[in-house]
Amino acid sequence: MISHLINEYRDKNKMTASTFSQNTLFFTKNHRAIKILLSCTLIVLALSACSEKATDNNITTHTQSAHFLKIQPKQHYIIDRRYLGQVKSKQNTALSFEYPGTVNAVYVDMGDSVKKGQKLASQHTEVLSFKTEELQARVNQFNAQIKLNLANLSRIKSLTNDGYSSKQRLDELNAENEVLMANVSGLKAQIRAINYQINKAILTAPFSGVITKKMVSTGEQSSPAKIAFQLIQQSNNEITFGIPAVLANSVKTNQLLTVEINDGEHQGRILSISKQIDPLNRTVQLRMKLTTPVNSYNGQLVKVHINKKVDQQGYWIPLTAVTDGVRGQWQVFLAIKDKPNSVVDITAKDLFTIQSATVQVLHANKTSIYISGLPEGEHLIISEGLHRFVSGQRVTSLADIDKATGTAL
Repeated sequence: MISHLINEYRDKNKMTASTFSQNTLFFTKNHRAIKILLSCTLIVLALSACSEKATDNNITTHTQSAHFLKIQPKQHYIIDRRYLGQVKSKQNTALSFEYPGTVNAVYVDMGDSVKKGQKLASQHTEVLSFKTEELQARVNQFNAQIKLNLANLSRIKSLTNDGYSSKQRLDELNAENEVLMANVSGLKAQIRAINYQINKAILTAPFSGVITKKMVSTGEQSSPAKIAFQLIQQSNNEITFGIPAVLANSVKTNQLLTVEINDGEHQGRILSISKQIDPLNRTVQLRMKLTTPVNSYNGQLVKVHINKKVDQQGYWIPLTAVTDGVRGQWQVFLAIKDKPNSVVDITAKDLFTIQSATVQVLHANKTSIYISGLPEGEHLIISEGLHRFVSGQRVTSLADIDKATGTAL
C-alpha cells in the first residue's frame, strides 16, 4: 500500500516538471516575438516623424475671410416712439323719434349706407290726422261766428250813428270779435304743431353715413328716450391718442405724423392739442386727421409714430456685428490693416488683424443698433459671423477674395 502511494507521487512530479519545461519554452519563444514587434513599431514611428517634419515645410498658412463694414460717426440718433390711438367718427349720432308712438315701418338695417334725408323708419299718424280734422272743424266754426260777428258789428255801428243803439253793445261785439279771432289763432297753432308731429313721425338721416346699430322694430312703442338707430359719418374720421406731458411740448398743431393703420403707413396732421391731462392715464390728448382718405372703422386701434431726436455721438451697426463680451458687456471686432512686408509676406496688404472693442448699446431697432465707446473717426468692423473669430486673429476681406477668384457673393 505504501509503495503504491510512492509510485503515484513520482508520476505526478514527472508530469509537473514536464509541463513546467513546456511553459518555459513557450514563454521564451513569445518573448522574442514581442521584442521583434516593439522594434518594428519604433522604426515606423521614427519614419513617420521624419515624413511629418518634411511635410511641414511645404504647408502654407490658411487665413479666414470675413465680411467687413465701414462705419461713419453720427452726431445723433432718432428714437421712434409708437403711441396707441383710436379712430373716431366726427359725426356719430344716436337717432330716436321725437314723439312717442307706434312704429309703422322700418326701412333700413344695420350696415346699410344712407343718404342725407333718407327715410329710416316711420310711426302711425292716423290719430294725429283725426286731431287735425277736429281742430280744422273748430276753426271753421269760429270763422262762421266771426263772420256773424262782423255782420252784427256793421249793423250796430249804423244804429249807433243814428242814435238807436248804445255804445256798450258796440264794445261787446268788438270784444267778441277779438275772442273769436284769438280762438282761431290758437286752433291754427295746434294744427301746425300736429302737422309738425306728423312730419317728425318719419325718422330721416341727418347726414350721409352708415347705420351701425338698429334697435327698433315694426309695431314697437317708441319714445324720445329710446334709441332707434346709431348713425356714423364714414368719410370724416379723426384719430385721438394720448402722449406724455413732457413729449407734448415737442409737437405742435399742423405737424405731420406717421400713422400705422390697416398694415400700412399714412400721414396725419395734428388738429389740436389738449391743455388738460387725462386723470385716467395721465396723458395729454391729441386730435389728428389723415391727409388722405383711408378705409377705417369707428373705434379701430392705430399706432401713431413720434420721433425723438437724441444728441449723442455714436455709430449705427447691424445687429450681427455685435457679440457678448466679458461681464455682460457688448463688443465689436475692429479690422486693423497690417503693414505690408514684401520680404516675408507679399500679400500682407490684404491682411487684417482683429481687435476687440467694448461698446455701449444706446438704442436698437429690428435690424441695427446705435453704439458708443469707439474712438472718434471712421472704422472697419466685421459685420457678421463673429462666432468664428477671436481677438488677434488675422483675416482677409471676403470682397477681396471674391474679386481675386472671380466668384459671386
